[in-house]
Amino acid sequence: MLINKRMRRRFSLQIFSLILAVIAWFYIRNTIHGGPISYKDVDGVEIQLMGESPVLGKGVFLVEMENQTIDIRVKGPEQEVENLTKLDITAYVSISGLRPGRSYSPVVKFILPGTIKTVGAPPLLRVDIKEKVL
Repeated sequence: MLINKRMRRRFSLQIFSLILAVIAWFYIRNTIHGGPISYKDVDGVEIQLMGESPVLGKGVFLVEMENQTIDIRVKGPEQEVENLTKLDITAYVSISGLRPGRSYSPVVKFILPGTIKTVGAPPLLRVDIKEKVL
């Protein structure tokens, strides 16, 4: 009888420990890590040109981009991702150091709010530097 009572008590403590561990796991997952991870496709993010080439700054050349917008996939805490719009994202291509008369394929970079990150390889964008016809 005494052994049976000890086994029940031990089993009760194990169940209590398991419940406490699950509660702690939910707390850490939702509070510290911002909740479950969610994915979202954001279409039509406008691409900006950043930086300045010394030659381009004189207004003698045109910069033509293959696309003016880009579609991306992002991931992050569910609460942050749900509220994200394309206006919250800055997509840009650096034209610093680019020379006229050439085509380039620089990486499109992103500035994202909070702990949100892009998914997949960084996209490339064809950029042509041409002489301006006066």
